Amino acid sequence: MPLEADSRLRYRLIHDQLKSAIALGNIAPGLVLLEGPVARIFGTSRVPVRKAFEMLHAGGFLHTFEGRGYLVAHPDGSMPQPLRMPIAEDTLGFDRPLEPLDIPSNSERIYDSLEATISLGIAFGHFRIDESHAAEAFGVSRGTVREALNRLRDRGLVEKSAYSHWLCGPLTARAVREDYELRALLEPAALRASAPSLTRAQLDSALRDIERAIDAPDSVDAAALHKLETTLHDTFLAGASNRKLLATISHAHMPLIVNHAFYDAFHLHPEMGTLTEHRGIIAALLRGDIDSASDALAKHLQQGEMRTRQRLKVLAVLPDPDLPGYMQRIA
Repeated sequence: MPLEADSRLRYRLIHDQLKSAIALGNIAPGLVLLEGPVARIFGTSRVPVRKAFEMLHAGGFLHTFEGRGYLVAHPDGSMPQPLRMPIAEDTLGFDRPLEPLDIPSNSERIYDSLEATISLGIAFGHFRIDESHAAEAFGVSRGTVREALNRLRDRGLVEKSAYSHWLCGPLTARAVREDYELRALLEPAALRASAPSLTRAQLDSALRDIERAIDAPDSVDAAALHKLETTLHDTFLAGASNRKLLATISHAHMPLIVNHAFYDAFHLHPEMGTLTEHRGIIAALLRGDIDSASDALAKHLQQGEMRTRQRLKVLAVLPDPDLPGYMQRIA
C-alpha cells in the first residue's frame, strides 16, 4: 500500500472511531486526551493520532486548553472542566480491546529497525548514516528514511551536521551522566504532579507485572523489560500537566533506549536491583506516600546511571556488532 494511503487510512480510522464514541456520549466530556496513551490503545504511533486529534478539534469534538492534550467537548459545545484519568478502552467508550491498526506507513515500518540499529551502534562508536544506502537497504525512498531519522532526532538519537550529514554517537560516560542528572531532577517532580491521576487498578497491575518479573527474572526479555521501564518512566509521569517538563524528560531517555538495544542484542535479563527498585516505587504509590515514591525514583535513577556506565565498560572490550552498510563508522 502506498505511503499516502497508509497514513490517510490510519488517522481516518482513529478519527472515525473517536468521533463516533464522542457523538454517542460514550466518552466523558472534559476527558483529557493525550497522544501517547491513545496511540497505545490503537496500537499505532503518535503521528496518525495527532492528525486525528487535529481533525476532531476542527470538527468541534475536541477543545484545546491551557494544559497538555485536548478536552473532549460537551454535547452543547460548552467548555467542560478538565477530567484527568488513565485512558483505557472503556474510558474511550469501547467495550472490548481494539485490534491494532496493522497498516504501518513506510516510515513506521523502518522506524523500529533504525532505532534498534542506531541505539546499538552508538554504544560502540561514532557513525554517519547514509540516507541513500538506508533507502536501498529498506527498499523505500530517501524521503521515507529522512522522515524516520527526523523522528529519531527528536528523541536525541541522531543529529544533523552543518553539511546535512546524519550523525549518531558515540554514547559517552559523560552523556550518560548528564542525561541521568537531568532525569533525577525532573522525573521525581513529574511523578509528584502525575501521582494523583494514577488509579489503584493501574498501580495494582504494575505491581503484579513487577512481582512476576522478580519471581522469574530469566523470563523477562528485552521487550518485557522495556514495557516495565516505559510504565514507570513514561505512563506514570504522563499525568503531569507541564508538557515542556515531559518533553525534556523524553529527550533525556537516550540511555533507556540504548539499554533496551543492549539487552535485545545480547539476550540479557534485568538485574534484580532494577526490579526491586521498581517495586519499591510502586509500593509507595499504593500507600499514597508520594514523597517516598519520588525519593525512591530519584535513587533508582542514580543506581540506573551506575549500571548503564558499567555496561559501557563491558561494551568497550566487546567486538563491534554486525551493523548494516548504511552505518558508516567515523574514525
